[in-house]
Amino acid sequence: MDFLHSVEFYVIIFMVAAFAVALIAMPQGRGPVETSFAEGMLDKAPEGSDLSPRIELLCLDDGNVKITRYGLPEGLDSGATVALALSRKGFDISAEERITAGNYRAANALLDSERQEVNRATFILPGLACERYHLKYNSDATSSFAALTFLNTPGLHTVRLFRQA
Repeated sequence: MDFLHSVEFYVIIFMVAAFAVALIAMPQGRGPVETSFAEGMLDKAPEGSDLSPRIELLCLDDGNVKITRYGLPEGLDSGATVALALSRKGFDISAEERITAGNYRAANALLDSERQEVNRATFILPGLACERYHLKYNSDATSSFAALTFLNTPGLHTVRLFRQA
């Protein structure tokens, strides 16, 4: 029997073709992880505001994304620092929250009369394209997290409550 006309030959050719298609269709890596940091602008929400622990996300006209973090731990004042360590890989963004209480001994510390209680922080994430993103916001200080998917289109506003880790 001639090998070129056998069933085994056609099965081998089919398997090689399927393997080639699988290699071509396999998604490529999403590129390197970009790491950046954002320091929050601290303030106190207006009296009577909902202070439940959550994040509010607002997509701005210039492509930037504004994240407002409500429900910061009790006892923080305007001398504190709330910052995010942002890791971005493709369209996945991971935000790790760091909370540092005010340093009363620092030379550039605020006077006691200038200190105010704060309960929210606002961050700006610059340079995001008009794409669908997955955001995971993790707060080790409060053992909580929030996750959401959003399409960065101007005017989009969404809210996610924190869940306990």
